Amino acid sequence: MALVFSAVKTRVLLPPKDDVFSLFDSAGFELSDGDVLCIASKCLAIHQGRCVPVGVADRKKLMVDEADEVIRDDCDLTVKDGAIIAYSGIDESNGNGHYILWPANVGELLGDIHRFLCAKFSVDRLGIISVDSRLEPMRWGTVGISQGIFGFNPVRDCRGNLDIFGRPLQITTMNIADSIACTACHLMGEGAECRPLVVVSGLEGIEFGSDFSMENLKISRKADLFSPIFAFQNQF
Repeated sequence: MALVFSAVKTRVLLPPKDDVFSLFDSAGFELSDGDVLCIASKCLAIHQGRCVPVGVADRKKLMVDEADEVIRDDCDLTVKDGAIIAYSGIDESNGNGHYILWPANVGELLGDIHRFLCAKFSVDRLGIISVDSRLEPMRWGTVGISQGIFGFNPVRDCRGNLDIFGRPLQITTMNIADSIACTACHLMGEGAECRPLVVVSGLEGIEFGSDFSMENLKISRKADLFSPIFAFQNQF
């Protein structure tokens, strides 16, 4: 089966609050068993009413309030929900005069969406990814990142598999969720495309199940190759 990413054009989801479930009913897409649905995180935030009028709030204060950690006081890089992201994920684009925050308790919301869509399309194996974009160190331009997942294992453990010369892999794991999110984000676009949904069909080797979450993707500071960035963050 061919791997297919299908972007879905929808109506505009209106800040400060709108209903993402009605978006699913009106969008006219189909889901099959074994698919993964990518959803722009901004749609989930608008569904939750996570929008603050621009004239009312100070973006820097919002960033600090929303951040799990501010990496440095003199820059706008933060840690939010286990990811390094600018401004705690707060975005003004397509906000209609609002700052749109990252959705809260996204795993719980994606679980509700998963149950709704599984019933709607009569499927059992379905993955859901909340997708946003961020900058990569030492690179121009944004790339997609998974902000939340539900219904599948976001990591594929390749340890013990053989490389092409028969050498067993010892440390390799594949980040499935962010790999999917990157392509989906490209199709969604960053402007007025109105393609906040991407259906991914034909994925191989996906382990489905309702027990998986973003916690399966997160790594501790102690084990993270990039932990020296945090250790020296205040020395520059």
